[in-house]
Amino acid sequence: MLRRVAPLALLLLLAGCAVPVAAALDEDDANRIVVALDRAGVDGSKEVDAQSEGKFRVLVPRDDVAKALSAMRDEELPRPRSVGVLDAMDKGALVPSAQAEHAQYVAGLAGELGRTLEGVDGVLVARVHLNLPPADPFRDGPPAKASASVLIEHRGSTPPLATDAVQRLVSGAVPNLATGDVTVVAVSRPAPAAHGEAQLAHVGPIAVARGSATALKGLLAGLVGLAALLAVGTLVLFSRLARARAELLEKPKG
Repeated sequence: MLRRVAPLALLLLLAGCAVPVAAALDEDDANRIVVALDRAGVDGSKEVDAQSEGKFRVLVPRDDVAKALSAMRDEELPRPRSVGVLDAMDKGALVPSAQAEHAQYVAGLAGELGRTLEGVDGVLVARVHLNLPPADPFRDGPPAKASASVLIEHRGSTPPLATDAVQRLVSGAVPNLATGDVTVVAVSRPAPAAHGEAQLAHVGPIAVARGSATALKGLLAGLVGLAALLAVGTLVLFSRLARARAELLEKPKG
C-alpha cells in the first residue's frame, strides 16, 4: 500500500515545484539575478545547472514566473557577455594581418572595460567604443590621436560613477589616450519601486507568502491523498480480518 501511496504523494508535491527562469549562467550573473528578484519581492534560488558544466540556473515559485521575468527585464538581466581581449584574439584567420590583430585587440579591450564598469553596483549596461588608430612606423610626426566614448545605463537619478572617474578608468587602460578625450554619456533608468514584506496569500486558514502558496497547496493535497489512501487501506484490512474471523467461526470443530 505504501509503495502505491508514495508515487502519488510525490506527484502532488511536485505540482508546487519551482521552475527555472534563467539557465547556463556564470555564478556572478546568477547572484545578480537572485538579488534583483529579492528586491522585487520574488523568492529566487540559485542551483548548479546540470545541463551546463560549471554553470548555474535560477528558480522561482511557479506563481511568480511572470513577476520574475518582468523584474529581470527591467534590470537588463541576464547581461550579455562582453568579448574580452583573450576571446577576441582567439578568433580570425590562421595568420591574421596586423590590421586584423589590431581590430581584435581594440574590440577585446573595449569589452574588458565594459565588464569592469558593469561590475559596479547600479550599472545596468556599459558600452565602451574605442578609436585607436594603429601605429604607423612610416608616419612622420606624433601618433594619431586616440579617443573613446562610454555609454552607461544606470538605475536612479544619480550615476553610480562620476564622469571623471570613468574617464580616468578608461584612459588609464588605453595607451596614449588622454582623460579629456574620453566622452561619457550616462542614461538614467527609473529605480524599481521598493518592496516591503512579501505579499501574503491564504490557503484556508493559513497565511503564507504568495510564492509559497502553490507549494503549500501541493503539500496539503498530498497529505489529504495520503490520509484517504491510508483510510481505504485500513477499511480493506478490517474487512479481510472480519472475513477471516467469520471463516474461523464457521469452520467445524474437530
